[in-house]
Amino acid sequence: MKNAKTNYLDPAEELDYLKTIYGENQAEKLFAQLTDSFNVIQNRAQMLLSLITITLTITGFSGAKIAESSLFARLSIAFGLGFVLLSALILMAGPLRLNWCTRSRSKSLDQSLIKLIEQRNFRTERYHQASVALVVGLIGYVASVISFLILG
Repeated sequence: MKNAKTNYLDPAEELDYLKTIYGENQAEKLFAQLTDSFNVIQNRAQMLLSLITITLTITGFSGAKIAESSLFARLSIAFGLGFVLLSALILMAGPLRLNWCTRSRSKSLDQSLIKLIEQRNFRTERYHQASVALVVGLIGYVASVISFLILG
């Protein structure tokens, strides 16, 4: 049944829709479509992890100097880095968690494909949560830099 809030299909309905697109007996294409979506999530999560790494690296060079400039800078850099690290934890526990699509098997191919759709949806949700945490963290981090630039 469609989610009233988002108008998204539930996993079983999505599988039926994919079968409409690719054909009823096209298991190879259906499986390839789902594994490709895992690759997209993986690539985007790696991009976020790169932004996290850059933020932490810059902090290693200039974080102490920024934090010394004012109480606001100290609090906002700590706040920002907390959320940046939270983003990294969400990524590691969600989209970047290694799990092979062929590792488990359900009673039927349809059930296996539905399980893959559910896993993809879970990882997508975690990716969005990590993105929000990273943006909040970067706002705090940039606020500390602005404060440092103003107050010196």
